[in-house]
Amino acid sequence: MSHSSIRILRIIAEDVTTPRNDGTPGSALYQIPFLLSCSPSQVWIDVFLNTWNHPPQYTSMHRAGIASVRRNRILLTGTTIEEVEMCHKDTLELCVQAANNAVAQFQASQQRQLGEEERRRAEHEKKIREIAGRVTFGDDTADD
Repeated sequence: MSHSSIRILRIIAEDVTTPRNDGTPGSALYQIPFLLSCSPSQVWIDVFLNTWNHPPQYTSMHRAGIASVRRNRILLTGTTIEEVEMCHKDTLELCVQAANNAVAQFQASQQRQLGEEERRRAEHEKKIREIAGRVTFGDDTADD
């Protein structure tokens, strides 16, 4: 599957952790995993996390540093399902789109670079054949 089409498929409800609820700060928060359509590249992960930590738009409920990516999962550690529904869902979608766009641009740039390298190689080989065909040594009537 192309990285440009990575999507969040669903919350993995069966793997949501249970809050400690012991009265300490943050003890009502827990981890929520999201299933991705495939395992992303490191470039995708880096862009996703950078965008999560510095989103172009977010609510006061947004918390940088709570997202991670492992295999084909995004993990939000230190949140609630209500926060996901009210604000994190939109930020997650923004971050996934930013990562997909960045990877698509990176791949397009690599394709352009490979095409340019191939064009230069073909020009070089053509020039070599043309000039080699014009260069003669001694008596060209003799057999090789």
